[in-house]
Amino acid sequence: MAAYIQTSPNTATTLGFSGDTATGKIANVRQLWKKGAILAEQNEDFFQQMEGRGEKSLIWAQSDLSKGEGSILNFTTQAGFYGRGKKGDSLFETSTDYETIRQGNFQLKIDFLRNAVRTNKRMEELMGMKGDIESGVNVELGKWLGRQKTTQVFAMFAHKLPAANVLYAGGKQLNTLKTADIFRWDEAVIAGHTLMPMGGIPAEIQKKGLDPILSQTFVSATTNLLGFKLDSAYKQVLREGDVRGQNNTIFRGGYPSIDGHTIVPYNPINHDGVGPMGSFLNPLAYLGNAALTAGTTARTVYGGGNATDHTEADYFEYFAGAPFTFIDTGAVDATAFRSGTKYFIIYNTTGADAGKWGMYAYENYAAATAGNQGSSIICSAHLGVASSGVAVTTLGGVTWDAALNTGAHPLGSLIFPCNSFGVPIGSTLVMGRSAILRGYGSLRADHTMDTLNGKFITDRYITSIFGQTFKKDRLDRVISALRIDHAISIPGVSLPTRS
Repeated sequence: MAAYIQTSPNTATTLGFSGDTATGKIANVRQLWKKGAILAEQNEDFFQQMEGRGEKSLIWAQSDLSKGEGSILNFTTQAGFYGRGKKGDSLFETSTDYETIRQGNFQLKIDFLRNAVRTNKRMEELMGMKGDIESGVNVELGKWLGRQKTTQVFAMFAHKLPAANVLYAGGKQLNTLKTADIFRWDEAVIAGHTLMPMGGIPAEIQKKGLDPILSQTFVSATTNLLGFKLDSAYKQVLREGDVRGQNNTIFRGGYPSIDGHTIVPYNPINHDGVGPMGSFLNPLAYLGNAALTAGTTARTVYGGGNATDHTEADYFEYFAGAPFTFIDTGAVDATAFRSGTKYFIIYNTTGADAGKWGMYAYENYAAATAGNQGSSIICSAHLGVASSGVAVTTLGGVTWDAALNTGAHPLGSLIFPCNSFGVPIGSTLVMGRSAILRGYGSLRADHTMDTLNGKFITDRYITSIFGQTFKKDRLDRVISALRIDHAISIPGVSLPTRS
């Protein structure tokens, strides 16, 4: 039997109260300050707005599982009839003259998604935050649940989408993408016309009077859409085809319909919590644990942005090759999703070499010895001033340039994935009708509470029973979702143009 430990990670001491005014450790204690903690706006369930109860929605929400009568919902798929038929006086005489009913199926599975926080009375009393922590914790648990649901969708597009459903800007491949291969007007048109014959017909996104507005929807991070905003073809369309005056998109912002398609920007906030930054659409991390010094030996790169939090979270969860666990289907297959050489850049934002950067490579995942570990990346090679050890003067398609490159990086330096040419890479998602099926069980954001040790300790929990899957046809093909991988521009980052 596993040991049950009631040790709380959240106490008055951990929040700064020790009674030691000489060392300043009492600084965090409430001293008749304004009631209520300042909670920054954070990402919640981004895809909730796309849910609908009908098959014509972008995300078809299923409540069949909500009565607790099972954890799997089976969908039967049936192919249409495309046989020869009979013309004129021809008769149906043999078995082969008749159409064959061809059916398949796919499943939507749900399971538990939970989180919890432990506090004690001394923390609330001595911090002067009686009641505030309780209400704030419930809000933050709800936000956590929303972010988890959002991340699970993005992870599906990163880990579960078949290769046939992945496009690359300019018709290229990942390691042939160059600086100019951004998501632009033409890419949106091509992707939309690629999805439709697969079965990804437009979804009903809203009503205009009694008539539905049908559209395919593109979801991309605001950073990834920077190049789109600057695309000359896009700006020309706005100048010549959009409305005149202050209501023109150039002035009011946003995105107009493109060939009947809708762009929905996703803004992942660079939060002040302990966890991964960016999203699967635009992975980011900040160098943690310690500054890196130039050298030729193998490197382990940590996230977290400081010297203390580097083991507390999976900062590289959104980077290629990271371990990931789905609510419904468990951990991703290491052999299917972690193979091949992958690259990232560490960009110095401070220090004597501000504006310079280093490039790093890592290989297939091996527990504790190689690849993306989630909280860290164990590298196999890096760009160096000379070839020695694991340092090389040419990494992928990039050659060391003393005016641009460095092997020394201060704590907090920016980290982002790139391809073999050192081009930053991001993704844009394309969704048609019923692109995703979401299932909800009998518990949905259920808040519960336990008290221990004479009600001195309080545990607060949030629980949902939830799952989601792509819509598929009889041949088990994903028919209403695509991913476009493309070059991106990162604000504040200056890299050489690759052409």
